[in-house]
Amino acid sequence: MRIISLGSGSSGNAFLVTTERSSVLIDCGVPVRACTAALRRHGAHGELDAVIVSHEHIDHVRALPAMTRNREIPLIATHGTYRALRHERSWKQAHCGQRLELPGLDVSFIAVSHDAAEPCGFVLDADGERVVVFTDLGYVTDEVLAALGSADVVVLEANYDAGMLRRGRYPAHLKRRIQGPVGHLSNDDCAGALLASIGERTRSIWLAHLSENNNTPELALATVRAALYLHGITTPVQTLPRFETTEVTAPVTNQLRLAV
Repeated sequence: MRIISLGSGSSGNAFLVTTERSSVLIDCGVPVRACTAALRRHGAHGELDAVIVSHEHIDHVRALPAMTRNREIPLIATHGTYRALRHERSWKQAHCGQRLELPGLDVSFIAVSHDAAEPCGFVLDADGERVVVFTDLGYVTDEVLAALGSADVVVLEANYDAGMLRRGRYPAHLKRRIQGPVGHLSNDDCAGALLASIGERTRSIWLAHLSENNNTPELALATVRAALYLHGITTPVQTLPRFETTEVTAPVTNQLRLAV
């Protein structure tokens, strides 16, 4: 299994997942040219078995109309997400807490707390490897912790630095929304969730959905790495860039980000 991030942040989020038998997009919030270029570059040859959507916010579905126009690509989403999308095409319903079987790939849908209709994160299983992807959530539930602890590769939101958000120019109501239980995880929240969950199985961690205005890769890395190191955890941690493509299933160190 290869998983390529096509971009991660408020500007757009998407992951291309390929196995020997299938190719799927997890979200498609980046420009459609980036999606189609990734399909060509990484062996999907312009064909997809499905587009799986975590929730309806524009930074996760921006390219959905263009990607599914004139293509017979199945759309897979929860009922709440599909209704919120108002997407006039056939779809396959997913249920949080259940597993969807695709050729050579199993996708489990995990409910998350976020201000969307029926949002979810994902557990991806293929070839004996497990990757979890949680990019938008206001707090970490027991189900999310269990998923994090079972993974070989973790992709977890570290959206904002609390000090930057507090000192920033956002209006008070938006700051409350971001920090609230249906908003986003801070760097400290992310570190706490990792400390409460990851074990010897986890070989790499990717920090996702960093805010352009209220965080920096340097701050996110420093916060999470320091928290892990204090507890004797040396699992490599890196940040997903906002616009670059990055293979999250490739080997990672704490010194080098491997981008493709």
